[in-house]
Amino acid sequence: MPMTPTVRLKFLSIYMREARLQAGVDMKDAAKLLGRDTTRVTKMEKGREGLTPGDAKMLLDHYDVHSEEQKAAIVELARTRSQRGRWSGHRAAVPLQQRAYYDFECDANLIQHYGAEMVPGLLQTESYMRAMLGHDFRRDTINIEDVVAARLERQEVLFRQRPATADFILSESCLRRMAGGNAVMNEQLKHLVAISRKPNIQLQILPFDAPGGGNTFGFTMLRIPAPTASAQPLEMVYVENLHDADYLDGVAETADYAKLWSRLTANASGIDKSRRLILEIAQNYA
Repeated sequence: MPMTPTVRLKFLSIYMREARLQAGVDMKDAAKLLGRDTTRVTKMEKGREGLTPGDAKMLLDHYDVHSEEQKAAIVELARTRSQRGRWSGHRAAVPLQQRAYYDFECDANLIQHYGAEMVPGLLQTESYMRAMLGHDFRRDTINIEDVVAARLERQEVLFRQRPATADFILSESCLRRMAGGNAVMNEQLKHLVAISRKPNIQLQILPFDAPGGGNTFGFTMLRIPAPTASAQPLEMVYVENLHDADYLDGVAETADYAKLWSRLTANASGIDKSRRLILEIAQNYA
């Protein structure tokens, strides 16, 4: 079950909530079994707190989950939820509100990202990273070397033995927003063209004159395979701002973002035309 602790905890919360609802057990009864109040159960079912293997098995027995295979898989999720040491070293530079996302992204098999103003971290060259971080108003409080190391490590999701499928739609603004000077921008844009030729990556550009318009904010949609073959994958949307981030996994929310993604895909230039536009703009930085 090779998943990050955050993703294990999320699937544990989903399975425990589904088992309770299918059994028709009230949240107050579940809390009574645990010897806690309902707040504890609420946090557990939202993936904010873990559950010991013993408590997980006790609840599943009470919920009358008959499949021993399913029960064992859920208990195993509870057994391996530790985050100890994961955010030490250069990873400590990752802001608290982004750490859960890094774990979700690491376990995703499909990543769909819309970028409104800047090249997304997964596609950035090291020079572009340093240029952007050098102008960050928080630069005096961060270790740039650690941030760069963490971001480069994050990019491995695109290059590992079984890489994620990644689709990107970038506003033309991402290509024209200056970072670090002509040499940095020229290198970055040529990198976009090169990486777009990888079989697991699709890159489209949304030009300024696209008839259907763009979107004012960036977002990322993730699909994370379930730990058991009989379960549904986790689909979620990540929207980030300066001090916080939203993790949306409701059916209606993910459906709305899927519709928005389809509109942006239809308005964006095709893959070959997008590459030509990137190279054309790159010439301006030569």
